Amino acid sequence: MKKLLLSLSLLAAATGIFAGTAAAGNTAAAGTVAAVAAPAYGSADYPAYIARRAEELKSLRWGMFICWSFSTFSGHEWTYHVKDVSFFRATGVDTDQWARTAKEAGMGYILFLTKHHDGFCLWDTATTDRKVTRAPLGRDVLRELRASCDKYGIKLALYFSEGEFVRDGWPAAKGGHRVHSGTNPEVKKAQLRELLTQYGPIEYIWFDHAVGTGGLDHAATAAFCKSLQPGCFIGYNHGDQSGADIRLGEMGRPGPLNDITAAGPYATHGAGKTPPRHLLAEFTYPILPGHEGGAMWFYSLPRHDHLVRPVVALYKDYLGAVKYGNIFSLDVGPDYAGKLRAVDVATLRAVGDLIRHHAILPAPASQGKPTTASSIWGKDNAAGAATDGIFDTRWGAARTATSGWLEVNLGTPKTIRRVVVDESTYPRTQKFRVEYLADNAAAGAGQNAAGAGNENWKPVVTGGRIRAGYFDYELPAPVTATRWRLVIESAAGTPSINEFALYE
Repeated sequence: MKKLLLSLSLLAAATGIFAGTAAAGNTAAAGTVAAVAAPAYGSADYPAYIARRAEELKSLRWGMFICWSFSTFSGHEWTYHVKDVSFFRATGVDTDQWARTAKEAGMGYILFLTKHHDGFCLWDTATTDRKVTRAPLGRDVLRELRASCDKYGIKLALYFSEGEFVRDGWPAAKGGHRVHSGTNPEVKKAQLRELLTQYGPIEYIWFDHAVGTGGLDHAATAAFCKSLQPGCFIGYNHGDQSGADIRLGEMGRPGPLNDITAAGPYATHGAGKTPPRHLLAEFTYPILPGHEGGAMWFYSLPRHDHLVRPVVALYKDYLGAVKYGNIFSLDVGPDYAGKLRAVDVATLRAVGDLIRHHAILPAPASQGKPTTASSIWGKDNAAGAATDGIFDTRWGAARTATSGWLEVNLGTPKTIRRVVVDESTYPRTQKFRVEYLADNAAAGAGQNAAGAGNENWKPVVTGGRIRAGYFDYELPAPVTATRWRLVIESAAGTPSINEFALYE
C-alpha cells in the first residue's frame, strides 16, 4: 500500500440534472431544486453534457447505500413468499439520522433501495399495494429521505430491482434470467416514472439484474429513464450494458475504469453484444464483515451488532476511490427501528475525521520485507509481489498447486494488530489460516507450512472461503512476533494473493 496524501476540496454541488417534467403535486424537493434545461438523450449536445455530469458525480467520492426491506426482518439476503406487507414490521424510521451520519462521514450521496426482488416498494407507489405505506409503518420513506437529504446537502441515488419474483401481476418470464423471475414492463416503467418525476433529482439508478429485466431491455430502460431525467446516470450490476453510463461494482474495489476485475465477481456476467460506454466506475460492499447467519446487505441479527469493517480499511478504499476517480457506495443496513447501528455511526464518523484531517495511511509492517513461498508460478509472481504494497502485482503458487503458503520475516519483533489478505483478482481460497512463530527462535525463512523441526507456529485466525476475495481482521489481542505465515490449506485452483499485509 503506497502512502497517499489526500488533498480534499469541498464536495461540489451537482447542477443541471433534473430536466424532466415533475408530476403535478410533487413536493418532495420543493424549494430546493430548480429545474434547468438539459439536452435530450441522443441529441448532438448530449455526449458533452453527460461527460460534465460524470465529473460532477466523481466529486461525490463516496456515499451510503441504504438497504432496508423485507430482508431486514427475514434474516436472509433474498426473502421469498411474503404475501402480507405487515411482514415489514419496522417500529420507526429516522431518515434524518441517515443523512446526518452521511454528512458527518464526508459522504456526498445516499443510494437508497426502493424495491428489492420481493417487490416491496419503499415509496407510496400507485402501481401496487405491496408498499411501505400499506405496512404498519405507513410512511413514504423515500419522500422523507428526500427531505432529509435536502436538509443536510446530500445527493440522492436509487437502487431498483428490475424484475421481481413470480407473483400476481408479475408472470413468469419466458427465457428469464431465473426460473422465478417475473416480467411486467408497463409496471416497471410506471414505477420508474414515479421515482424520476416525484422525488426530485436522482444522481443515478443502480439497476439490479439478478432476477431479469422485468420485461424491458436495458437499452429501452436507459432511454426511458433519460427521457425523464437526462442527467440521471444508469448502471446495471451485470447483464447487457446497453445505455449504461456508470459501471457498477457489486462487491468490487477501487480501480481504473478499464479494469473489469475491480467491478467485482458479477460484472462480467452476460455483458451483451454492445461494447460498454461507461464514463464512471462505482463499487460497493457491506459495512458488515463476513459472518455466520443473518444477512449481509441488510441488517443482520442482534448478535452481530458489534461486527463492522475496520475504519482504516474503509478509509483506504475511500482513498482508492479518489485516486481512480471512482465513487464508493458503502452499504449500511438500518435496524428494526429504522436507525443505523451505533457501531456503524461511530465507524463512519471516524472515517469522516480521517477525511477532514487529510490522514496518511501507515504502510503495513510487512511491506517490502523478505518474503518466501511454498512455490511460485514464475518470476513475475514471486513471493515478494504479495508484500510490495502494490495491488496490481500478486504471488502465484505453482501452476498445479491447490495449496501453499507465504512467509514474511519482519526482521525484528513487531506488535501486530491487524491482518489483511487480498486475493480479489483471483478469489480461490477455500480454507486458510494466518499464524506466527511463537518463540521467534529462527529469523531465517521457514521450510514448510507446518513448521520445521521444533518451530512453534501458532494460529491467530482460521477461515474458509474469503468473501469477495478480501479478508480484513482485527486481532482480539495484539501479537508480537517476527515471522508470520499465510497458509492456504485448500483452493479452487492455483492460490494467487495480491496482498498479505500485517499492520501494527
